Amino acid sequence: MIGIDIGNSNCKIAFREGSGMRLISSRLPENMMRDGEMASPEIMAQFIREVRTSERVRDRSCALVLSSSQAYFRHVTLPPMVVPELLLNLPYEFRDFVSNDPDDYVYDYAVDEIMRDEEGNVVRMELFAAAVSKSLVESYTTVLRKAGFKLKMVTPAPMAYSRLIQTHAQEVPAAADKDIVLVDIGSDDVVVSLFRGARYEASRNLDLGCSELDRVIADLKGIDPYTAGAYKFSNFEGVLDDPECLAVCEHFAVEVSKVVNFYNFSNPEREIEQLCFLGGGALIGQLTHAIAEAVSVPASSVEALLPPEARGQENSPVCALAVAGVLEGGLA
Repeated sequence: MIGIDIGNSNCKIAFREGSGMRLISSRLPENMMRDGEMASPEIMAQFIREVRTSERVRDRSCALVLSSSQAYFRHVTLPPMVVPELLLNLPYEFRDFVSNDPDDYVYDYAVDEIMRDEEGNVVRMELFAAAVSKSLVESYTTVLRKAGFKLKMVTPAPMAYSRLIQTHAQEVPAAADKDIVLVDIGSDDVVVSLFRGARYEASRNLDLGCSELDRVIADLKGIDPYTAGAYKFSNFEGVLDDPECLAVCEHFAVEVSKVVNFYNFSNPEREIEQLCFLGGGALIGQLTHAIAEAVSVPASSVEALLPPEARGQENSPVCALAVAGVLEGGLA
């Protein structure tokens, strides 16, 4: 199954090809996405179709990964109940998050742990639950169908992160119980997620993004922010080494280190052993270096967590969630 991750600035596609995995990252047209919302589903469908055609993507079935701004995701504890009762109760677990009609959402869950007493009777259920707007799912279903794909699975980003860690632990069993922080640096936000092994613990969304660098570069070079985005990744004329850009990187570093320190403070009995960068910002050396210098945790690219067939490609940190979509789809 093809994995697809549509961010605010790039569309990422991953799929198996022979014994390897092919990763595609295509920059979206200007102002196509904002906070997880498509400005024009028709233009988005046309764009993805053009990418699919030009890159000769033949398979159709796909798994779509949704960002934290597009899906509610939380850990819930429930008493023993059968599946129909569980599905009936899930909407109530999101009553503090979903402000409009609960019937406008799709709900699903994954079992974290079933707790039993000494006699083997179930006493409670620990679950990961998700809620996604029906209109969002329907919109993506239509867009992807017009682009030549069939949407078979939708998964929230925390489950996709977890799938990467689980798959890595199968390859490296010693990593199975490590506390890991993933720092997903996107165009409009940074998501800092804590995992104990492959078990999701917490996440924090920071109102920062690579678009801040775009605005600074645009002012420095007298160009528009969209063009500045290309300058950013190529470090055109060393623009990222300008004091104003370095100040933005330092600001990112301070905010991320606050979250990491909070995780460490809240879990004194455990120690974060690894921090991994993913997303577009993972390709900006000045940014990742500043964050790595600010946190007291070994930091590296998420590439180490990817399956071997997805490593060694320039855009692998950008396409990490699309790779997770491939892995999730393989279990469907």
